[in-house]
Amino acid sequence: MASIDTVRNALLDKINTSIASATPEQLAYLTKAANGIEQSTVWSTDAVDFTADSYGGHFVNTTAAAVTATLPAMGGNVAGDGRISFVDLAQKFQTNNFTISPATGNKILGQDSDILVNTQGIAVSIVWSGDTYGWQFLVQG
Repeated sequence: MASIDTVRNALLDKINTSIASATPEQLAYLTKAANGIEQSTVWSTDAVDFTADSYGGHFVNTTAAAVTATLPAMGGNVAGDGRISFVDLAQKFQTNNFTISPATGNKILGQDSDILVNTQGIAVSIVWSGDTYGWQFLVQG
Protein backbone atom coordinates (compact mmCIF):
# COMPACT_ATOMS: atom_id res chain seq x y z
CA MET A 1 0.00 0.00 0.00
CA ALA A 2 1.36 3.42 -0.94
CA SER A 3 1.87 5.99 1.78
CA ILE A 4 -0.04 9.26 1.86
CA ASP A 5 3.13 11.15 0.91
CA THR A 6 3.77 8.81 -2.05
CA VAL A 7 0.29 9.41 -3.46
CA ARG A 8 0.48 13.16 -2.85
CA ASN A 9 3.91 13.36 -4.50
CA ALA A 10 2.69 11.37 -7.52
CA LEU A 11 -0.17 13.84 -8.00
CA LEU A 12 2.19 16.79 -7.65
CA ASP A 13 4.51 15.21 -10.26
CA LYS A 14 1.50 14.86 -12.57
CA ILE A 15 0.71 18.54 -12.06
CA ASN A 16 4.29 19.53 -12.86
CA THR A 17 4.38 17.46 -16.06
CA SER A 18 0.93 18.67 -17.14
CA ILE A 19 1.44 22.40 -16.73
CA ALA A 20 2.26 23.04 -20.39
CA SER A 21 -0.74 21.20 -21.85
CA ALA A 22 -3.38 21.29 -19.11
CA THR A 23 -6.24 23.72 -18.90
CA PRO A 24 -6.51 25.89 -15.79
CA GLU A 25 -9.49 23.81 -14.69
CA GLN A 26 -7.50 20.57 -14.98
CA LEU A 27 -4.63 22.03 -12.98
CA ALA A 28 -7.02 23.31 -10.32
CA TYR A 29 -8.59 19.84 -10.06
CA LEU A 30 -5.22 18.09 -9.69
CA THR A 31 -4.04 20.62 -7.11
CA LYS A 32 -7.24 20.25 -5.10
CA ALA A 33 -6.88 16.45 -5.22
CA ALA A 34 -3.26 16.60 -4.00
CA ASN A 35 -4.11 19.00 -1.18
CA GLY A 36 -7.13 16.96 -0.12
CA ILE A 37 -5.18 13.79 0.65
CA GLU A 38 -5.00 13.23 4.40
CA GLN A 39 -3.83 10.47 6.63
CA SER A 40 -6.70 8.24 7.75
CA THR A 41 -7.92 8.39 11.35
CA VAL A 42 -7.34 5.34 13.53
CA TRP A 43 -9.96 5.11 16.31
CA SER A 44 -9.56 3.66 19.80
CA THR A 45 -11.56 3.53 23.03
CA ASP A 46 -9.79 4.92 26.09
CA ALA A 47 -10.97 4.71 29.73
CA VAL A 48 -7.64 5.49 31.47
CA ASP A 49 -4.99 8.18 30.93
CA PHE A 50 -3.37 7.85 27.51
CA THR A 51 -1.13 9.54 24.95
CA ALA A 52 -3.13 10.57 21.89
CA ASP A 53 -2.03 9.66 18.38
CA SER A 54 -1.24 12.41 15.88
CA TYR A 55 -3.98 11.28 13.49
CA GLY A 56 -6.06 9.48 16.10
CA GLY A 57 -9.67 9.39 17.03
CA HIS A 58 -10.44 8.60 20.64
CA PHE A 59 -13.74 7.51 22.14
CA VAL A 60 -13.08 8.58 25.74
CA ASN A 61 -15.00 6.79 28.50
CA THR A 62 -14.98 8.63 31.84
CA THR A 63 -17.65 6.44 33.48
CA ALA A 64 -15.29 5.15 36.20
CA ALA A 65 -12.93 8.12 36.60
CA ALA A 66 -11.56 11.30 35.04
CA VAL A 67 -9.23 10.71 32.08
CA THR A 68 -6.29 12.75 30.78
CA ALA A 69 -5.02 12.63 27.19
CA THR A 70 -1.46 13.82 26.68
CA LEU A 71 -0.97 15.15 23.17
CA PRO A 72 1.92 13.88 21.04
CA ALA A 73 5.11 15.97 20.82
CA MET A 74 4.85 18.08 17.66
CA GLY A 75 7.67 20.62 17.97
CA GLY A 76 9.07 21.55 14.58
CA ASN A 77 6.16 20.05 12.61
CA VAL A 78 4.42 22.26 10.09
CA ALA A 79 0.81 23.39 10.34
CA GLY A 80 -1.64 20.62 9.60
CA ASP A 81 0.73 17.78 10.51
CA GLY A 82 -1.63 16.46 13.15
CA ARG A 83 -5.35 16.19 13.77
CA ILE A 84 -6.97 14.48 16.75
CA SER A 85 -10.62 13.91 17.66
CA PHE A 86 -12.07 13.13 21.10
CA VAL A 87 -15.64 11.91 21.74
CA ASP A 88 -17.46 11.67 25.09
CA LEU A 89 -18.38 8.01 24.61
CA ALA A 90 -20.50 7.48 27.74
CA GLN A 91 -21.84 11.04 28.10
CA LYS A 92 -19.92 11.47 31.39
CA PHE A 93 -17.47 14.37 30.82
CA GLN A 94 -19.62 16.55 33.12
CA THR A 95 -19.37 14.00 35.95
CA ASN A 96 -15.80 12.76 35.48
CA ASN A 97 -13.91 15.39 33.51
CA PHE A 98 -11.66 14.86 30.52
CA THR A 99 -8.37 16.78 30.40
CA ILE A 100 -6.28 17.47 27.30
CA SER A 101 -2.63 18.08 28.19
CA PRO A 102 0.01 19.41 25.79
CA ALA A 103 3.30 17.56 25.39
CA THR A 104 6.27 19.23 27.08
CA GLY A 105 7.25 22.31 25.07
CA ASN A 106 4.02 22.34 23.02
CA LYS A 107 0.96 24.56 23.38
CA ILE A 108 -2.80 24.42 23.12
CA LEU A 109 -4.41 27.69 21.94
CA GLY A 110 -1.06 29.43 22.45
CA GLN A 111 -0.88 28.41 26.13
CA ASP A 112 1.27 25.89 27.99
CA SER A 113 -1.63 24.73 30.18
CA ASP A 114 -4.12 21.87 30.18
CA ILE A 115 -7.64 22.16 28.78
CA LEU A 116 -10.46 20.81 30.96
CA VAL A 117 -13.40 19.40 29.00
CA ASN A 118 -16.50 19.06 31.17
CA THR A 119 -19.38 19.38 28.72
CA GLN A 120 -21.52 16.26 28.61
CA GLY A 121 -21.75 14.58 25.22
CA ILE A 122 -19.25 16.81 23.45
CA ALA A 123 -16.94 15.80 20.63
CA VAL A 124 -13.90 17.96 19.86
CA SER A 125 -11.28 17.96 17.14
CA ILE A 126 -7.93 19.71 17.27
CA VAL A 127 -5.35 20.41 14.60
CA TRP A 128 -1.66 21.33 14.89
CA SER A 129 -1.06 24.94 13.78
CA GLY A 130 2.70 25.13 14.36
CA ASP A 131 5.01 25.89 17.28
CA THR A 132 3.77 29.42 18.03
CA TYR A 133 0.13 28.63 18.84
CA GLY A 134 0.20 24.82 18.96
CA TRP A 135 -3.01 22.82 18.90
CA GLN A 136 -6.18 24.64 17.79
CA PHE A 137 -9.79 23.53 18.10
CA LEU A 138 -11.84 22.93 14.95
CA VAL A 139 -15.31 24.31 15.53
CA GLN A 140 -18.35 23.68 13.40
CA GLY A 141 -21.43 25.74 13.73
